[in-house]
Amino acid sequence: MKSYKSALILLISIVAFTCASCFPEGGSLIEPDYRIVNLWSVSHAYCDHVEVDSTTFDTDDIYYQGFMPSTLYYIYADHVMNIHCYYHGQIRQSTFSTWVIDKSEKTLALDFTLLGRHYAFTADLRKLTKREMIIEFNDEGHQWRLVMNAQTSY
Repeated sequence: MKSYKSALILLISIVAFTCASCFPEGGSLIEPDYRIVNLWSVSHAYCDHVEVDSTTFDTDDIYYQGFMPSTLYYIYADHVMNIHCYYHGQIRQSTFSTWVIDKSEKTLALDFTLLGRHYAFTADLRKLTKREMIIEFNDEGHQWRLVMNAQTSY
């Protein structure tokens, strides 16, 4: 009977731990700092609830390059990242790029320079799994929502 009680307590502890470690709209037992380490591609971008494409924005405008679909975010474990975009027939890379997750606030702070423009914002993590990340943030008066897909399966 005593082993039955011990097994029941262990099972309840595991279930409680699993529920407490999840992020909104998806998650796992893997810490967010490790879940985010990957190569992410912006698959959909929304500005003020309108999907960004060549008809809604001038996709050659330097201001928007960090948020354009197909922009790649290489996020590394040591809080460093690289952002690559396609601009006027050339692949361009960011300089000075960092990221930090605040697990208690469920936010992601990004700070990078791309094509001479400095981006620094804190985004709400709406979803973070090993395959998909959705972030929302305000930047210069615009509400942005980026849907990113993992390009590798670490």
